[in-house]
Amino acid sequence: MTPRIPWIPVFLAAAATVPTAGKPARAQVLEGVVVDSATQAPVTAVLVSLSDAYNRSPQRFLVDADGFFRFFVPGPGRYSLRAERLGLSTRTLAGLDVGPEETVTVRIPLAHRPIAIEGIRATGNRRCELSSELGAATHLAWEEARKVLNAASFTDSEGLYTYDLEKHVRELEPGSLRVRNETRAHKRTTTRQPFESRPVELLVDGGWVLEEPAGNRYFAPDADVLLSDDFLATHCLQLRAADASRPDLLGLEFRPVRDGSGGPDIEGVLWLSRETGGIEWLDFRYLDLPGLLDEHRSDQIGGRVDFRGLPDGSWIVSSWHIRMPLMVLERDGVFGMRRTRLTGIAEEGGRVVQAVGTGTRRVAYTPAEGVVSGEIDRPEGRVAVVGTGVEAGVDAHGRFTIRGLPEGVYQLAYLRPALLGLDRDHALTDVRVTGGDTTAIRLRAPTPREVMARACGADEETWDSGMGVILGRVADADSRVAPGIPVVAQWIAGIDVPGMRVRNRSESTEAGPAGEFQLCGVPADYRAVTVTAGSGMSRVSENVILSEEEPVAAVSLELRR
Repeated sequence: MTPRIPWIPVFLAAAATVPTAGKPARAQVLEGVVVDSATQAPVTAVLVSLSDAYNRSPQRFLVDADGFFRFFVPGPGRYSLRAERLGLSTRTLAGLDVGPEETVTVRIPLAHRPIAIEGIRATGNRRCELSSELGAATHLAWEEARKVLNAASFTDSEGLYTYDLEKHVRELEPGSLRVRNETRAHKRTTTRQPFESRPVELLVDGGWVLEEPAGNRYFAPDADVLLSDDFLATHCLQLRAADASRPDLLGLEFRPVRDGSGGPDIEGVLWLSRETGGIEWLDFRYLDLPGLLDEHRSDQIGGRVDFRGLPDGSWIVSSWHIRMPLMVLERDGVFGMRRTRLTGIAEEGGRVVQAVGTGTRRVAYTPAEGVVSGEIDRPEGRVAVVGTGVEAGVDAHGRFTIRGLPEGVYQLAYLRPALLGLDRDHALTDVRVTGGDTTAIRLRAPTPREVMARACGADEETWDSGMGVILGRVADADSRVAPGIPVVAQWIAGIDVPGMRVRNRSESTEAGPAGEFQLCGVPADYRAVTVTAGSGMSRVSENVILSEEEPVAAVSLELRR
């Protein structure tokens, strides 16, 4: 068997959180209100950050509906406040002296400002601009992106929401990214990214892909990493040339400064809305992958993180995924050299199905899911999404609707009850699903002959309409799977009249890793077919009868002790 190189996906959770200080018995308080500079009305959804003269003991506060905020500072001293929100000017109040047991009240006016990135245009081949010396246009774009990342980091660290998450593991086809198979699981958590974390300094020093005996671990950036000094010191920022297909977006690229000597790294693009300045999503890909994987460079090996702004000014990661190469190691048939081949792409990720306020218990976010609505030329059966376990019934007019699909490219199959799932992997067409949209499609149901011929690797033209298929499973006497067991189907093909000799025919196979087997080309004309598994004293047999109306049968065989 050709070995597969294992993979272990890992998402990087928030690096560190600093809770708001609790009120001591005798406290120093710095409080205030954020207002509109023109109307003096309170402004909501503003993130206010507090720091001391040495930038120690930072705290953050998302103002309430009255624009109010309050910090209990750790001791007398000089402090600074910074207030920011998309669409408003950012303001810093420095040199605020707070004495022992003193309450200091301030008023922070913020002006409405048109989004500065609206008029930004990237020029041609430009050098990579280090974070310490950003050009004016890049600096404006980064300031808007930084506001979103700060809000996302605060939302995560403060546990503002309880999330219903749907996690998935998929195998994708390279190139087309069609879903070959998929499993899903649901979880409720207050952590946006319920995966193992790794400190940003280790990512910078040791790389974004960690080699371990059990397989490679892949890491992805979150808001805290992108905001960190370590990341900005080792990655440069610059504007990306406009994408003609998405003129409403502005790309802010990041790529490593070093030459790859520090281990695998990442590069990517933060895509910002020109209208609001908010981050829509982050694309990234891996550079200098270790060992054998390096020769299979692909823009599809990487990941994506989608951001969503909520009405109260908080930001969440609404969906994410990491895509990793599935490789096989094999020998060249001519020279016997070892080589690797990319056989698929493993994707692990998740999405927020519902976000509920921890304090309010109100639903703050539900995603726009994709819908497939279609017709098929059969008034019975079911339509299934290949490899996912998702399916929908077909009504008397051949209509069906499949709801709740995440974005992606899927394949559809038509299931007849009489084929016992043999047609589950018989893909009829590809369909691209987009969140919030309905995709309309028309299908032609395959004939049982087409399904059986394809499942058996036979030519449809040579598949006799009187042939069927037997599906089965072999277990030992303790009901455990029994791989490698020989299985034979035997039936009477005819009788030689002169000698009255019975002529038998047979088909044989071997049980697979899960004890499963498939026997093709058996008669489907009401003749009894004897299916036998094993040999000697443990041998067991069972008779099966197929017909044109029911050309597929299932049998379960348990070996004798």
